[in-house]
Amino acid sequence: MARRVVDPAFVIAGRFDNKSYIERRCASVPVAVRGALRSALQYLYLTEGSRNPPGDRKKTAEPYLHGAERMVIRWLFPRTNGRYRKTYGFPALDCARRARYMCEWCGIRDVRVLEFDHVHGRKGPPRFACLCANCHRIKSRSADWTGRPRR
Repeated sequence: MARRVVDPAFVIAGRFDNKSYIERRCASVPVAVRGALRSALQYLYLTEGSRNPPGDRKKTAEPYLHGAERMVIRWLFPRTNGRYRKTYGFPALDCARRARYMCEWCGIRDVRVLEFDHVHGRKGPPRFACLCANCHRIKSRSADWTGRPRR
């Protein structure tokens, strides 16, 4: 069996709901960027953080984000602000925050492989699970898009 290799540069851990971490990060950047970086980090890490930060603030903060943070914000932003907002919206952001950016099934923490699973298909109220690509494929192939088991 192949061993999973996770690059620590793409793991986010220990930063959730940690306002002092956000303030330390903001203190290390130019004053003109601090507000934008604070907004981006609050969006990523605070349970009660912003739901849809302005695009210009995201763009200003991106060069000061770590690689994993940049990847996650690029994954989430179109779902809370962009063209996928109607399909995903805040429930998806809330799901990712609650999962702490790791797979809810196997626990892998590499943000490069995370996806949202529509728990009950695309019908009904949106409910999501944050799964890695492998677990998402396994789950999706065990049930059809309506959520009923395959025969």
